Amino acid sequence: MPQLLLYLYSCVKYARSMLVDEATYLHGKRVDDNPTTDPAAFAWVGLYESTVNELHRYQARFNFNDLAVEDALSVKQRPKIDIYKEHTLIVLKTVAYDTTTERIIVGDLTLFIEPRVILTVRHGEALPLRSIRADLENHPERMEGGPTAVLHEIIDRLVDQYVDVVSKLAEDVEQIEDDVFDDEKPAPASRMYFVKRELIEFRRAVHPLVQPLDKLAAGSVPYINSDSALLFSDVRDHLLKVIDEVDALDALMDAALHANLALIQVQQNADMRKISAWVGIGAVPTMIAGIYGMNFDNMPELQWKYGYFIVVGFLGVVSLVLFRLFRRNRWL
Repeated sequence: MPQLLLYLYSCVKYARSMLVDEATYLHGKRVDDNPTTDPAAFAWVGLYESTVNELHRYQARFNFNDLAVEDALSVKQRPKIDIYKEHTLIVLKTVAYDTTTERIIVGDLTLFIEPRVILTVRHGEALPLRSIRADLENHPERMEGGPTAVLHEIIDRLVDQYVDVVSKLAEDVEQIEDDVFDDEKPAPASRMYFVKRELIEFRRAVHPLVQPLDKLAAGSVPYINSDSALLFSDVRDHLLKVIDEVDALDALMDAALHANLALIQVQQNADMRKISAWVGIGAVPTMIAGIYGMNFDNMPELQWKYGYFIVVGFLGVVSLVLFRLFRRNRWL
């Protein structure tokens, strides 16, 4: 039985770790799955949830740096560009919004770029690259740009995905703002902190990408065609807009949190006024009843025939007057 479980686990792990696609492109067109000596050709290898052994095979084939391979196997890297003698390494964060759980899903995408090779290692379900490859294959004039064109298309789609996620988060924040000022709904404190955490996680994934895009827009990254600097500059502008929107949403969430806290304090103060008013109304009857309940023999009007009715009437009148006063001052 343990051997069977181990076998099933290895099968599942192998199924998740896979070579998505590998092809050689010449003049923007897919030619075959084998390398070519034509200097205009380049290879695009796509891996998903790559294992150590699988990535090491490609390392031996393309002469990747050990530190770069280690980064590709890690899922806790920040977006960055590392320049090595053999190649350039670019780490990106993929983000998707799960409408079922209303959470954001963060993944990793690592790209090894050489003059005639681009290898992508994807961790997580966000941003499948099959559609990007298919779209480029349908437009050979764009694929002809080589690894630089592939990189630009990936980052452009990535930032577009950021825009979609921001729009979903904006809907969540707008709903929270409506709920905060809706008297018929309970205070959405837990929901507010949940969305606040999602905004922080999204910002953590998006903000660090600015520096790599600055380098790409400056055309100063080895193995990346400097003629594409304007294209990367346009993507950077879109990213900066996303960051501005995230910062604005975060500020709105802070304002909503403070408004919710203020409303809670106002409600608590109103409750305290009501409690104090009822205590004040009950204080006079309690005081008089306490005085006449001390069982002294010599007390004024203790033996008076109408004393009980007068005291009860007096208590009723005083209580009614106090009630009207508190009601007029909106304590009740």
